[in-house]
Amino acid sequence: MPNQPNIVFLFTDQQRYDTISALGFPHVISPNMDRLVNEGVTFTQCHVTAASCAPSRASLFTGQYPHVTGILKNADNWTRSWVENLGEAGYHCVNVGKMHTWPFTTPCGFHERHVVENKDRFLEGAEFKDDWEKYVEGRGLEKQKRVLYREREDYGESLGAFLWELPEETHSDFFVGN
Repeated sequence: MPNQPNIVFLFTDQQRYDTISALGFPHVISPNMDRLVNEGVTFTQCHVTAASCAPSRASLFTGQYPHVTGILKNADNWTRSWVENLGEAGYHCVNVGKMHTWPFTTPCGFHERHVVENKDRFLEGAEFKDDWEKYVEGRGLEKQKRVLYREREDYGESLGAFLWELPEETHSDFFVGN
């Protein structure tokens, strides 16, 4: 496939518009995203199709609105996406990070998935440990979870927001980056 260009899609989760320096926000240091903005294509007038991540992400991966995909909440079944079309055209498709597909193991056309779903909410029948959780547990640690935060005495004063207390290299962002 030497004549075909490489294609890289970055779908960030809960990223505000003003978190990339190259888009005019110098208070943020984002050299890697800046390079992608300067050397790639950036869409600056975008809106999501749904208020929660899986329906919105499914729209990006199908080109359809949630009422057409049938994915109206995070635990609705995924079926096809345009990733299958890339695979059929000879591309090797890899997913790194969070997709929130349901069931979690749905391939969605990817040949490889390095999953960091960061699930810590209860979904019936959703016993699933992603690659990141296995990595953390493999180091004899327990992944920080909301349920553990709620047990803390300072939960109320902290508004449920806490610093990462495990070794830095075990944070999900480092895991995905590595």
